[in-house]
Amino acid sequence: MGLLKKIFFLILLLPLTLLSQTKISGKITDTKKNPLPGANIYIKDTYDGVTSKEDGSFSFKTDEQGDAIFVVSYIGYKTFEKKVFLSKEELRIDVILEEQITEMNAVVISAGAFEASDEKKGVILRPLDVITTGADADIYNALETLPGTQQIGETEGLFVRGGSAAETVTIVDEMVVQKPFYSSVPDLPSRGRFSPMLFKGTVFSTGGYSAQYGQALSSALILKSQDLPPQTTTAINLMVFGLGGAHVQRWENSALAFEGGYYNISPYNKVIKQRTEWDKSPESAEASFNYRLKTSKTGMLKSFFSYGLSDLSLFMPNLDNVNMKDHFKMKSDNFYFNTNYRDIIGDDWTLFGGVSHSFDGDKINFTNDKIETSERLTQGKISVSKKLFGASYITFGSELHNIIYDDKFNQYSSKLTEVYKAGFLETDIFFTNDIALRIGMRAEHSKLIDKTNLAPRISLAYRLGTFDQLNFAYGKFYQTPEKDFLIQTRKLDYERAEHFIFNYQYIGEGRTFRIEFYYKDYDNLTKGTVFTYPYLNLPLVEFSNSGNGYAKGIDIFWRDSRSIPQSDYWISYSYLDTKRNFRNYPAMAFPTFAAPHTFSIVFKRWFSELNALLGLTYQHASGRPYFNPNNPKFLSDRTKAFNNFSMNVSYITSVFNNFTVVFFSIDNVLGFNNVYGYRYSSDGKVSVPVLSPALRMIFIGMFISLQQENPYQ
Repeated sequence: MGLLKKIFFLILLLPLTLLSQTKISGKITDTKKNPLPGANIYIKDTYDGVTSKEDGSFSFKTDEQGDAIFVVSYIGYKTFEKKVFLSKEELRIDVILEEQITEMNAVVISAGAFEASDEKKGVILRPLDVITTGADADIYNALETLPGTQQIGETEGLFVRGGSAAETVTIVDEMVVQKPFYSSVPDLPSRGRFSPMLFKGTVFSTGGYSAQYGQALSSALILKSQDLPPQTTTAINLMVFGLGGAHVQRWENSALAFEGGYYNISPYNKVIKQRTEWDKSPESAEASFNYRLKTSKTGMLKSFFSYGLSDLSLFMPNLDNVNMKDHFKMKSDNFYFNTNYRDIIGDDWTLFGGVSHSFDGDKINFTNDKIETSERLTQGKISVSKKLFGASYITFGSELHNIIYDDKFNQYSSKLTEVYKAGFLETDIFFTNDIALRIGMRAEHSKLIDKTNLAPRISLAYRLGTFDQLNFAYGKFYQTPEKDFLIQTRKLDYERAEHFIFNYQYIGEGRTFRIEFYYKDYDNLTKGTVFTYPYLNLPLVEFSNSGNGYAKGIDIFWRDSRSIPQSDYWISYSYLDTKRNFRNYPAMAFPTFAAPHTFSIVFKRWFSELNALLGLTYQHASGRPYFNPNNPKFLSDRTKAFNNFSMNVSYITSVFNNFTVVFFSIDNVLGFNNVYGYRYSSDGKVSVPVLSPALRMIFIGMFISLQQENPYQ
């Protein structure tokens, strides 16, 4: 269902990208007129920029408009800043940098992180990258083409380096999102709630992340929302199973955006053969708005609100009685609100404050059972950064979460209230032009388990040359046990993971290479038998923190936008060795959500003569373990290898002189019959494979931007 909302926002990107871009070019030299290759060149507080070529020249385009700060930074030289006005006219800016040995703006502490920032020389995933990767324009699916992630097709979640989905946290503008996915349906994947068009970039940390974030044993996905949009726009979308519209109103220092849509998948399911036996195909209505206010030259206030309703039902095979079918019916509603303010006070203080609230509720009828679940999260966070000397600075702050879980199962009910407090202190110190250190400490307290922890984090970066460096990271990460266990007992402790990470990365002109080695040691993992975990015929396990495990492996990433004209591609590979003993596992085992080998290749090309953008994605993963009650060796059975090839095409045209994008995508073009596991009857005699809801998924949509002309006509 989230596909429609995300594809819809394509129209908000392409017209603005093509109609309101400003080209900036020039040359970077030193005071002796020697060219400076590899200088960082960007528009401040955006993700638009580039590095200079071997002769010092550069050229890039930006979607920003109005007053902006143009920045050039280079190792050992004073940072250059200039106020510019961005319209649609090309700017030529030649810069002469003055040497300053104490500055070290280009060295980045980046072990474990794929960071979308030109300033920090990371791996960039822009909104258009997300939309044109795979077939469903989903942030989390796009991330599955990066090393360290797993291709999971039977449930929602981001599974990273042997960790479960519960071990990854999603952050939007510094605030935690309690449930970033649509509500779960048995054996069917659920996608992310948020459109990639809301964000100007991502920081995807596969491990060793900052002390500013917690409650995640494996990974942190940090999303930064857009600032002021470039101009006023109105858009509509048309498709066989839905319609929607959006309006963005831009004033001089503020902007207000509305978006809404109604979607019904029933007509699509009647045309495209489905493996799932739908009783009521998914139907939903969604609305959102966001407000941006530039309060001063450096101050920005952001507010975002979204609300959604959905309804569906389906029949599922009853493996204990093949003549019967189980009926699953679910109605869901979701509310999310986030408001935050950021400003620079004086010359060297940066202040951030934010408040968020979310509600996620599901009403489920499963055959003869009635289930109601709701989760409410209210969060407040404040952080302050202070420049120390040169490029060094210190950051400190605190946050408070109030979480309410309210569950009902037939005549039974349970309610939990968690109050989670955390404080953090972190500093980045640049010793020389070649060595930088980040050291931090995070303290947390949970009311439910009445426990406190201290989590040290440390990262070290060493520059080898202009374009490459070595990075090391170590840290302790804690997480409160999942709700299903806390309902049964409060006599539990924090789960813990220790991360050891070492990487080498090269980021030159249009090319990125990265290889990373890691080891994770798990301890205090929660064990116990809960009804929500689907393993049958296993001995009952008492509740405790006696679980443990490990994960180790290698991640390799290569991206190249230089070698092939009008093209961009990336290749990733991961090797994973992991075992764990947790939940109701009777022994240490390779978990069901992990595969030893994963491989992805993504290719994009713009065909100017056709006014079309083509995206191709191939993903491969070796077989994953599944539970077979007939095999006495726990989780020793494996599925066959996973393969998927998808494509998408964006064609730019005009409808009644209005800028229009026709978008087409198809998932699993070659028809691979992927199996994600097996479900068994209580006696183990009957089994069925877990498959995708359809062999292929096809999408066609037309997105029209009103009063915007096609620049190619």
